[in-house]
Amino acid sequence: MLNSQILLDGSKEAEKIFLDLKKQIAKLKFKPTLAVILVGHDPASKIYVAIKEKRAKEIGVNFFKYHLSETVSEQKIVNLIKKLNNDKKITGLMVQLPLPKKFKTNKIISLIDKKKDVDGLHPPLLYKERVGERSPEIISPTIQSILHLIKLSKQKLINKKAVILCHSQEFAESLKKELAKEKIKVFIKSKSQFTNYQLPITNYRIVIIALGKKNFLKPAMLKKDAIIIDVGINRVGKKIFGDVDPSCLIKTKYISPVPGGVGPLTVAYLFKNLIKLSKVK
Repeated sequence: MLNSQILLDGSKEAEKIFLDLKKQIAKLKFKPTLAVILVGHDPASKIYVAIKEKRAKEIGVNFFKYHLSETVSEQKIVNLIKKLNNDKKITGLMVQLPLPKKFKTNKIISLIDKKKDVDGLHPPLLYKERVGERSPEIISPTIQSILHLIKLSKQKLINKKAVILCHSQEFAESLKKELAKEKIKVFIKSKSQFTNYQLPITNYRIVIIALGKKNFLKPAMLKKDAIIIDVGINRVGKKIFGDVDPSCLIKTKYISPVPGGVGPLTVAYLFKNLIKLSKVK
C-alpha cells in the first residue's frame, strides 16, 4: 500500500524484536516450545502457521503443528488441547483462528491452560503473591502490535481521542483497556455506526480499523495528521489489501501498511509472549 513514505513500518520493527528474541533464547538453558493447532484447510490460516513455523526455526524455538481435518469431531480437538495442557514440554499453545464455523470457538479457546495461552485470549494472568514467583501479564499480540505502532508515530498521546472501528466488541474492549493505560481517550463505534460511508470520525487523533472492508477509510473521513492503524485484511486473488484507502496519504503520513504493518509485529509479539510464559514457575 505504501512506499518510501512508510513511517509505521511493522516489518522493520518486527525484525528488531526477533533479533533480540534470538539472543534471549540463546541464553536460556532450554528451548521454549510452541504448539499450534490448525483445523481445516483455510489457505490464509495455513500461510500464517507456516510463517510462525519459519520464525520459530530462525530464533531457536521448538515448533509442533497439529493439523486436523475439518471433519474432526469437536471432542477430538478438546482432547488434544487437554493433552497439550498437561505436556510439560509445551511452553505455549494456540489454536489458529478462525476455526471452521461448525465449531464453538469460545468454548475451545477457553480450554487452553492460562499458563500456556500465548495468544492472550484469556483474561490477563494475575500476579501471584508468593515471593519471587509471579505470572506474566499476557496481552494479545495484535493489541501489543497496535500499541507499538501508535507509539512509533512519536506523537504526544496523553488525552488524545482514539476511535476503534471493528466487528468484535470483545477485542475493542480489550484494546480500549490497554489504550487507557496510556491516558488515551477511547471510543468504540458499533457495527451499526459504520455502515454509512461518511463515518463521522474527523475529530479523532487516532483511528484503529479492523472491519475487513477493502479501502473503506477515505481521506474525507479523517482528521489531518491522524494516526491510522490498519488491522484489516482483505484478500483479492493473490493480493492483500487493508481497510485504508491509499489516497489517505494525502491527509496523513502516519498509516500502518497492509501488508507490512500490524501482521509482522503480531507474530513477533506472539513469540515475546512465549518467552514470558517460559519463565512461569
